[in-house]
Amino acid sequence: MGDVLDALSSGIAKTAAFEPKLEHQLPVPEVSAEPARQLLTEIMLADRGVCSVARLQRWRTVGEGPQYLKIVGKVLYRLKDIEAYEEACLIRKVF
Repeated sequence: MGDVLDALSSGIAKTAAFEPKLEHQLPVPEVSAEPARQLLTEIMLADRGVCSVARLQRWRTVGEGPQYLKIVGKVLYRLKDIEAYEEACLIRKVF
């Protein structure tokens, strides 16, 4: 019985010697908390108070309003395009 335990313990010691050490693992890159770009649906944009969903749909039909993306049939607006459109619509009064 002692020979079996000795054989098992030496086998375990040999196996442990070949296991990879945790400190040699590659570092995991940090992921930014902010997405690369923010996309809004027409409902999200309408909730933002810009205008109604119907108006956004009408603008797209006649080629007006902010630029948009159409990906696999889904209409999305980039936040930077919304802000650019709002800036272009800004009325500056000169006194």
